[in-house]
Amino acid sequence: MTRYTQGTASASERAMVEHWYESEAAGKKLADDHVFEHLDAEIWAGTLQKAGIARPVVHRRLFTAYRAAAAAAILLLISGALVFYLKDQKAVPVPPAAIAQQDIQPGGNKAVLTLSNGASISLTDAAEGELAKQGDSRISKTKEGQLMYEPGGGPAGAEAGKRNTISTPRGGQYRVDLPDGTRVWLNAASALTFPPSFAGLNDRSVTLSGEAYFEVAKDAGKPFKVISNGHTVEVLGTHFNVNAYNDEPDVKTTLLKGAVKVNGSLLKPGQQSVLHEGKISIRNAETEMETAWKNGEFIFNGQDFKTVMRMVSRWYDVDVVYEYDPAPFRIGGEVSRGRSITEVLKMLEVTGGVKFKIEDRKIKVIR
Repeated sequence: MTRYTQGTASASERAMVEHWYESEAAGKKLADDHVFEHLDAEIWAGTLQKAGIARPVVHRRLFTAYRAAAAAAILLLISGALVFYLKDQKAVPVPPAAIAQQDIQPGGNKAVLTLSNGASISLTDAAEGELAKQGDSRISKTKEGQLMYEPGGGPAGAEAGKRNTISTPRGGQYRVDLPDGTRVWLNAASALTFPPSFAGLNDRSVTLSGEAYFEVAKDAGKPFKVISNGHTVEVLGTHFNVNAYNDEPDVKTTLLKGAVKVNGSLLKPGQQSVLHEGKISIRNAETEMETAWKNGEFIFNGQDFKTVMRMVSRWYDVDVVYEYDPAPFRIGGEVSRGRSITEVLKMLEVTGGVKFKIEDRKIKVIR
C-alpha cells in the first residue's frame, strides 16, 4: 500500500489495489469505517483520480471475508492473491490479456440416467414427463428440468439390489429428487448411485463420486448414508455438502443444518470434516463458499491457484495445460458461474504472475 501511494508500485500491484478498492467500494461506503476512510482517500488519489474515475458508492453485497476487515484484503494483496467481483454482470476493467480470441460458455443442466438394466437416458435431451418405470417406481423429468422418482405402493423390497446412477459430465449439473423425497444437487463431473425405491431396505444408502449438496428427508427409522472414497456420512434429516472428487487431496463434508456423523465423528452446523490420508479432522467452515456452486457462483477464500483451475476445468469442460509451473499463490473473491471462461480468465490474469491462452478446449497457462 505504501508503494502504491508513493507511486513506486508496479503496474500489476497498482491494478490489484484498484480492483480491490473498486470491489470494496461497491459493497459499502468506504467512509463508514475510519480505516477504509483513510484508504479511500489514498487509493482514489492514485491512478483512479488521474484516469478521471469517480469514487464508487454503489451498494452491493460483497464477499464477507473482505468486508469484515481491511486487513484481510491487504494481507491477500501482499501474498499475491487476486480479489475480484463479477457477480452482478458488471465486469471490472482489466489490462489486455494474452487470451486468444475464442470463448467457452459455462456449463448447464446436463446428465445421463443409467437404469439397473443398463439402459441409458440422456436427461439433457429428454422431454418433460415420464421417462421410465422400475418396478413400482415412476421416473419422470419435471418441467423445471429435474429428475424425480415417485415410489408406488408395491411390495416392500421389490427393488432391493437394483441401482440407478445419475451422472453429470464436465460442464454439467443436475438435481434429482430421490424416492424418499431427499433432494440432491450434483455438481459437474459427478455421479450418484441409488436404489429406485428404499422400501424394505434397512437404510437409505447412496454412493457419490464428485460433489453434491443434499437436503435429506427425515425418516427416524431409516438413516440416510452417503458413501464416497472410504468416507461415510450418516444422517436422519439435514442439509450438507460432500466434495469427494478423485483428483482432490481431501474428501470434505460441510454441514449447514441438522447433525451428521462422518466415519463416526459428529459434526455440528457450520462445521466441516476433512478426510486426508485416512484421517478425519473437524474445523469451522465457510459454508457460503463451500455451497456457492449450487447457487451459481464461485466463491474463493484463499484456495490455491491449481485448485481453482480444477474447478474451472470441471465447470467449463476444458483441459488445463501448464506450459510452466507458476509460483504458488492463492485466490480470493467471487464470480458468477454464468460468466464465459474468457471473462473469468481475464480476472485471474490481474495477478500479473500468470497468463492464459485458449486453444480449442484447452486452457494453456503461459508466461
